Amino acid sequence: MIKINLLPYRDIQRKEKVWQQIFAMAGGVLFGLIIVLALHIQLSSLVASYEKNKEELNAEIKELEKKIGEIDKIKAQKSEIERKIGVIDKLNTERMNAVLLLYNIGSMIPDNVWLTAMSDRGNELILDGEAISGNDVSEFMKRLQGISGFSKVTLMTMDQAQRGEQKIVKFNFKIEKVKSGS
Repeated sequence: MIKINLLPYRDIQRKEKVWQQIFAMAGGVLFGLIIVLALHIQLSSLVASYEKNKEELNAEIKELEKKIGEIDKIKAQKSEIERKIGVIDKLNTERMNAVLLLYNIGSMIPDNVWLTAMSDRGNELILDGEAISGNDVSEFMKRLQGISGFSKVTLMTMDQAQRGEQKIVKFNFKIEKVKSGS
């Protein structure tokens, strides 16, 4: 005899498999959504930390730019001070040169010669003076030629004049200085 199972177990199994597949699919979708949500939260926190770092770095850049501005001001002040010190050193050197020049000329003046004017024009010096005789002027000129730093002493004018009852000689010298750096 043939046994026929009239119970609908295949339909029930099929319905159970469909429900299992639906639950598996829903579980997979839910698991996927949970993973996507977890990744989203993690990436959002990472982006937020990068934004915070960016803001901190921008604030630090602004502070450093302020410090750079202050350093630039200090460098400008330093260069200005160095320039002023250079000018002061140059003036001190020129002052000492003028003192030495006056000392050298003063030590060469004979007894009967007087200087009335002196002007410094860079590389030449103009001396005006008076003497009792032409010989005194000649002696003074020879002495000036012996000073180191003078390359040429030229008598420009020599005139006789009267001062009271005494006759005097007025003279004018042009002295060329040795060029600095030569």
